[in-house]
Amino acid sequence: MLIVSSLAGAGEAFEKHRPARVISLLSEEEAAPAFRGLDPARHLLLYVDRESCAETINKAARDRAGQIIDFVGAWDGAGDLLVHCNRGVSRSTAAAFIVLCMREPNVSEAALMKRLRTAAPHADPCPLLVNYADELLGRDGRMTDALDDLSPPCCSDMAAPLAMVRLAA
Repeated sequence: MLIVSSLAGAGEAFEKHRPARVISLLSEEEAAPAFRGLDPARHLLLYVDRESCAETINKAARDRAGQIIDFVGAWDGAGDLLVHCNRGVSRSTAAAFIVLCMREPNVSEAALMKRLRTAAPHADPCPLLVNYADELLGRDGRMTDALDDLSPPCCSDMAAPLAMVRLAA
């Protein structure tokens, strides 16, 4: 199972579901929750620095997309994966979409985005992360197209509730 959460709900989601891995996408002033019992090697902690120009913003987004891809690529699929960011709306849902595309390479990107949006109507994935992941994964623009085809999210102006997305076995 893929679990998407806000920062405020991440600790509780971890305690309740005991995922095997966690991806935290945080701003530099945010502290990651303590995930008791989680091997640090199974926790990808990415901080979004205050980039100052388009060049550094793009480089940082490309680096984060690559780190997510490497982390998910090293996962054997055993256990659940928790992904969280501050509100559980943009960075975390972009990472969740990347996970779905990697774990289910034979399913269309549009179908995977639809599954994510069904589970998380508030999902508003970060276009920059999706764009770089699309490029790094060789998806020929299909991830970006699936994102571009989305209608506006239902309620992205607030912290999102917990969302659960089933992954293929």
